[in-house]
Amino acid sequence: MRTVLALVIGVILGVAIWWLGASPAWAAALAVPPTAFGVLVTKLPKATDIVWSADPPAPGSISTAHASTLASRLAEAAGDPRRYEERFQARLARLGIDASEMPDPKELAERLRRVE
Repeated sequence: MRTVLALVIGVILGVAIWWLGASPAWAAALAVPPTAFGVLVTKLPKATDIVWSADPPAPGSISTAHASTLASRLAEAAGDPRRYEERFQARLARLGIDASEMPDPKELAERLRRVE
């Protein structure tokens, strides 16, 4: 409705310019910019408009998934010490963490399950 009103005002402006003595081409050329601006203003959301959006995700949902995945992998590695040494200790070393200071895989898996 507001867009139609802006277009009608643009046509009235063009007719008024033509009535004041401009040629129809010049009247149209001079009426187009304010009409386009009026249509643009009607398309923009107002500052008081309500913007509906979904609730933010629950905190910790991503960290819980990572903790549970890591806990299950540590539980598997607890049964296979070679796997723990090759995979986890090597990755921890790349991160700059001394694996000898870490608890054993079973205890670490239990701590991560408590984080969930």
